Amino acid sequence: MNKIFRYRFHILFWIVYYIFWTWFSIHSYNTPFPLALLSTTLYFVAQASVGYISIYYLLPRFFFKRKYGWFALCVLGLVLLGSLFLSAGMTSLFSQITAKFGFGLFYLYSLITVSSSTLLFVAAKVILERVSAQKLHGKLEKEKTENELKFLKAQINPHFLFNAINSIYILIKKDPELAASTLVKFSDMLRYQLYECNFPEVPIKKEMEYLDNYIGLEKLRKGETLLIKYRSDLSTGDFLISPLLIIPFIENAFKHVSNYSEKPNFVDIDFGYQKGVFSMKIINSIDNDLLMRSVNPASGIGQDNTKRRLELIYPDSHELIIVREQETYRVVLNIQIP
Repeated sequence: MNKIFRYRFHILFWIVYYIFWTWFSIHSYNTPFPLALLSTTLYFVAQASVGYISIYYLLPRFFFKRKYGWFALCVLGLVLLGSLFLSAGMTSLFSQITAKFGFGLFYLYSLITVSSSTLLFVAAKVILERVSAQKLHGKLEKEKTENELKFLKAQINPHFLFNAINSIYILIKKDPELAASTLVKFSDMLRYQLYECNFPEVPIKKEMEYLDNYIGLEKLRKGETLLIKYRSDLSTGDFLISPLLIIPFIENAFKHVSNYSEKPNFVDIDFGYQKGVFSMKIINSIDNDLLMRSVNPASGIGQDNTKRRLELIYPDSHELIIVREQETYRVVLNIQIP
């Protein structure tokens, strides 16, 4: 039953083929029904056998393996044999008619008929195989991208948890009551990660609430040792964005901010939205002497993952600029929102 369903279009095509050419022979040449049906059968055997052998045997063994010469030679042999079979059968059926034109002329007509049908068979099969291969390739690429994105997001969560729990741990020693209220914000952040970030895109307002909580937590942890400037001008923007794209850059800024005692330490964060472009600018002070003994602020699991996610989600619609200067580290991100 499955084979019948699979080849339903072939069966339908040949049924229509039989009906049409039998009817055509009867009405155009006044051929008796039995002879018309038999002549259609001869054409069917010649055309179908050469066509199916070509597409199901010769194509996979020669053409798809780029043995084009062998493929052409074998198809030519099949066409010649099929034409010979057709012309011989039709000659025996209509000996009086064929005697008038001669066997050679009828063989030439058979050759044109069989070769043209075989060419259509081969062309249709090649086109269908190419389309099928492209669909499969697209499906595999999509699955690969989705799996990679899931893997990258899975890596972000433990990285964030480590930083956030460490921040709350430090805060507990300074102010237990404040640490308790901070845990409430932290639970909201975890809820966002666990239940709302499972979608490809989230409302920008939800993402900003998540970032607000994180920046608030860092303000409490750092206290007066760090000057934090945070501006968000998204009043005109009501759009969707891929979740957890921004947080690694903010984490990185707080992780590698300077710790001077004689001059200001700062993190400057600015979000905006204008003419369909979401923009982010983060500048933090750095201590070059400290960084020489530590890791480069441009490295790190979270930030590297975000770069890769940007390439996958917004391949031709984002701009990421990372500049390390003498005393500052600057990140600028622009995303064209579809």
